[in-house]
Amino acid sequence: MAFAGLRTVEPFGVRIERSGAVTLSSGLSAIPVTDSLGRRIAMVYGVVLAGWMSPGLALGPAGIVADFPVQAEGEFVRRVLHGLHGMFLAVTEGHLGRYLHPDFGGSIPIVWCHETGIIGSSADHVLDEGSYQKRFLKERYQRMILAEGHGWITGTLTAHEGVSRLLPGHALDLDRLVAHRVWPLAGDLAMDMSLEDAALAAGLAIRGHVEAAAREHHAAITMTAGFDSRILIAAARTVKDRIGFVTFGQLHEGLDQDMSATMSAALGLQHHLLPIIDASPEDQAHWERLVGHCMREVNRRIYPTLAAVPYDLILTGMYGEIGRARLYRQDIATINNQPATVPFVLSRLTLPQEPAHVADLEQWLDGLAWMPRSMVLDMAFNELKFGTWALGQSRAQKAVKFSMMPFAQAAVQSAFMRTPPHVKGTEALFARMAEILWPEAMQFPVNRYGDYRDRLGKFAKLTKRESLVRYVRDRFAR
Repeated sequence: MAFAGLRTVEPFGVRIERSGAVTLSSGLSAIPVTDSLGRRIAMVYGVVLAGWMSPGLALGPAGIVADFPVQAEGEFVRRVLHGLHGMFLAVTEGHLGRYLHPDFGGSIPIVWCHETGIIGSSADHVLDEGSYQKRFLKERYQRMILAEGHGWITGTLTAHEGVSRLLPGHALDLDRLVAHRVWPLAGDLAMDMSLEDAALAAGLAIRGHVEAAAREHHAAITMTAGFDSRILIAAARTVKDRIGFVTFGQLHEGLDQDMSATMSAALGLQHHLLPIIDASPEDQAHWERLVGHCMREVNRRIYPTLAAVPYDLILTGMYGEIGRARLYRQDIATINNQPATVPFVLSRLTLPQEPAHVADLEQWLDGLAWMPRSMVLDMAFNELKFGTWALGQSRAQKAVKFSMMPFAQAAVQSAFMRTPPHVKGTEALFARMAEILWPEAMQFPVNRYGDYRDRLGKFAKLTKRESLVRYVRDRFAR
């Protein structure tokens, strides 16, 4: 049966009333968490991988059980929250207080209305029709979204007055409706990891996630010609016969499609090329409403393609970028010679210097002032791009197809940030990870054909106004 559009499916997300009542979208479960003293310390809402948990945690008939006592928030975050993987959020209780914690990658987006105290996954989820229209910040939307083409509103801001976004690495006090950072705190990270140690730690954690997903779900990996995708392929070596691989588009349509087909044939992967399906204008408008008018990008147009994926769950390469020094690849040797500033961070994110953005990110940066500039940019990519632009789309995208992110683990991201920029480079760390996981996966070029077509592709990008504007912001950031 053909996919009829987002207007026909239940939106994705979690909604929490001021009273504490919780409403989950289909496919999400409520799982109690107890510690070794028999105390219920939290409820987890979402999907958790039973086969990929840190030592001391287990999922059974009674829920998630920790074989150690959990006395404080920091211990909960590092030993429980970061020890679980999947797509979820957690709400602590009892002696830990009432705090909402997204999983490490912010898989389930969270916003809240300061007036009503309602928490949900987008402004559309927490506001009624009248409030949605009354509070809509039309000028902000026009400047930050429409004027940018494919733009997004970052930080804690949304497109609605009195509605704030919770970023990954933060917790929301459910009594006071105030957010605070829980990771990383000063002292949590230092550039003290060798390339080999980082490659082992990150590679094995990603492999554990992929293997658990393959065992517990009818899952597929989104496959491209890129490096993040290549690591996921390598991580699937031992489960390649029980996991699928999907690429959007058709053969000879582009680099991703051609190289994915070539690699799959050589490595014996179960690969599917899925023709792009465009959404109707009405369903594109509905997509934008579901995400709270906080971003506009290509998924708005092509999301119906997800419905054609012949698997229940997809694994994506999101959160791989900082392992490749994504925001400082052009000055990797000198990036830490100066401290980070908000204008510099916005420019590297290729975002405009909007006063509202600047004011919001000043507070964000205050909590990271102890970090070298490369780490600040790593955090910016994870929290200010993925946590807002990418995960903010979940209310629409995951209504069509669930997804998980094997790179979005504390062990992986810590290893990436703890490796000095000149050591991890733009390829060195990932190349070593792939060599550890599945060397044969690296016999094919990464993000290129290896011939004249590579030069043509770069030229085509720079002939587009939007790409050129973002390139100039990135390269001339100060």
